[in-house]
Amino acid sequence: MAKFGFDVSDVTPDTGSTGGSYDPIPDGEYTLKALEAEEKATSAGTGSYIKVKFEVVKGEYTGRLIWQNFNVNNPSEKAQRIGRQQLVAWSTACGKPDADNTDKLLDKPFTAAVSIEKGTGGYSDSNRIKAFLFNQEAAPAKAAPKPAAKAAPAAAPASKSANPWD
Repeated sequence: MAKFGFDVSDVTPDTGSTGGSYDPIPDGEYTLKALEAEEKATSAGTGSYIKVKFEVVKGEYTGRLIWQNFNVNNPSEKAQRIGRQQLVAWSTACGKPDADNTDKLLDKPFTAAVSIEKGTGGYSDSNRIKAFLFNQEAAPAKAAPKPAAKAAPAAAPASKSANPWD
């Protein structure tokens, strides 16, 4: 056991720059960075998601945390598609549109639109990333469908006089 070595009643606790609050921050645009990311199995065991802890890195709410889950494998095609689109948007906002794992995105600042999500099932309201903001020109270009190969024009029949071996 390690003793503090001072009278704790003489010290006022440090509550941090935000007062130690876990109340959601107001809706708005914030500069964030990811601190950690971990892939986890869904509670039903039928898929997986990536759980990410983000931190506000600029402004009045610096140091506040936001958690976000991204579905990567899910029986619901819609949930899986949305989760994957969000991951690509996050990587694009970080300037790493070709990132294929979260290690490439940790500690990379980006801008996001943050909103407050109403709590359900006894949970309090919390923040969610509503949109990852980036210049649309920085978005990965989607490959356009390749046009069907044009058939080579049929060769005109050669005149007999054009071929000396005829």
